[in-house]
Amino acid sequence: MNMFREALTLLRRPWTDKARTLQMRAFAFFTLFAVAIVGAGILILAMIGVFRTTEQRHLAWMDAEARHVSAAVAEDYASLSMRGVSLARTLADGIHDWAEDQAIAGSQVTAHPELVDALLSQTVGDLLTVLDNTVSSGAFIILDASTSPVSDNPDTKAGLFLKRTTTNSLSSVPSKTYCLRGPADVARANGIELLGQWRRDFDLGGMRLFDKVMTVARSSAGTDLSRLYYWSDRYLLDGNSEYAMLLLVPLIAPDGTVWGLCGMEVSDMLFKRLYSPDATHYPRVLAAFAPTNAGEIDTRVGLIAGNFYLSSQTVGLLTPQAGGGAIDLLASDDKVYAGRAEGIKLYPSDSPFRAEGWAVALLLPKSDWDRGINHDKLLFYGGLIAVLAASLFAALFISRRYIRPVVSALSLVRSQGSTSAAKTQIAEIDDLLEYLAALDQERKALGVENQSLSAELEQTKAQASRRDGTARSPLFERFLRNLGSLSTQERAVFNLYMENRTAHEIAAQLFISINTVKFHNKNIYGKLGVSSLEALKVYVALMKET
Repeated sequence: MNMFREALTLLRRPWTDKARTLQMRAFAFFTLFAVAIVGAGILILAMIGVFRTTEQRHLAWMDAEARHVSAAVAEDYASLSMRGVSLARTLADGIHDWAEDQAIAGSQVTAHPELVDALLSQTVGDLLTVLDNTVSSGAFIILDASTSPVSDNPDTKAGLFLKRTTTNSLSSVPSKTYCLRGPADVARANGIELLGQWRRDFDLGGMRLFDKVMTVARSSAGTDLSRLYYWSDRYLLDGNSEYAMLLLVPLIAPDGTVWGLCGMEVSDMLFKRLYSPDATHYPRVLAAFAPTNAGEIDTRVGLIAGNFYLSSQTVGLLTPQAGGGAIDLLASDDKVYAGRAEGIKLYPSDSPFRAEGWAVALLLPKSDWDRGINHDKLLFYGGLIAVLAASLFAALFISRRYIRPVVSALSLVRSQGSTSAAKTQIAEIDDLLEYLAALDQERKALGVENQSLSAELEQTKAQASRRDGTARSPLFERFLRNLGSLSTQERAVFNLYMENRTAHEIAAQLFISINTVKFHNKNIYGKLGVSSLEALKVYVALMKET
């Protein structure tokens, strides 16, 4: 904390007044080093595309999950379509054989209401076989016939609808088959219970697709049955509580008579169980299978699967939106979804229904998509910040440990002097302390020598003050004797000193540098036996007096 307070104090001072401690300098150095390392790491990560990895990872998951769901839907619906065609052929053959046994012409099969129950009883085994061998929630047959000779409702049709509560491929609990539509006597004779929504006949007043498929079949004489099947939109059977998609395949006699329809059901609950996407990362992700036109996907008449959603929910009409970048954006009336959409080919290219397009879309709310990507980015940037913070604290710790011996040694020098300073185990600091200790010793020796010289000079002055000249100092006598040893240049410098000139004046008069004057001074001091300019001036003064 003291270091941070010191840093703040330095920032408030003028730049020329900012004195920085060694610890502050070390901390700044290690901090810059840590920042440089982290910055270089970020730059390298940016260059190799790590910052794009987060979104790419989510996109990879989205693409993989969309492909998985699309492939599963396409495969299962193609398989159901072929099984439905096979069922239609099997039932048609059975009805034909039954009609021959009854001596009834094929075109008159549906004209005998009294025989409808017996005819439907012949189909139970085939419907149960389909349920046991396909991933479907129901199998049915609808005859273009009535069980009553006089019917007040022409939309009422005879038939049989067998429905499973659970699918045998998804649960370890044995599935159970119920009768949703059809004669109760036929169901009981085969050990099949009636559902609570059971009715004897189909009311097709709201099921216009029955007439649609029948009309196409009657107008497509000679067309292979594999081209005439049809998948309905999301449909709620009259009196039922569960939405479903129905596969409708015409029942065609050898003479071309269309007896009715048969097929299978994929309920919204079954669709949810089969195709709910992985919700580990995004709980509100969903898969939708719905009609598409000009890029729009109408989930209002399709099925959706997702653990977060009720099986009866839809997300409305989805319209493509721009600005999604690598992800597709689809908007409903109240929400924008991010995801992937892929067209599914339900019908052959020569089918009468080939113009009806379907698509599988993997979707999640755009806000969830953004939150998921930002969450990973926050974790990444949070990790970088944590690394930088740890680096700063490491810089603080290292700088304090690094400078502590220096600070301790300097404190010891201030308190006890350099001669008593202990070893710091740092070569440079120990050399400095030894140098300071040597300087101290030299200063002490020089002080003793100066004291001795001063005493001698005083004695010389006292002796020189005697006018009788009976005694002169040996030092002064040596001084006078050695004057003759001076060189010409040294003598010139000495003579100017006798004229009380300063060193700078001597340099100017003799046209030499001040360093040359100092060099001559050193030689003069050595030859005349004096230790300083002051001592020299004392002897010069004595010379003038004598």
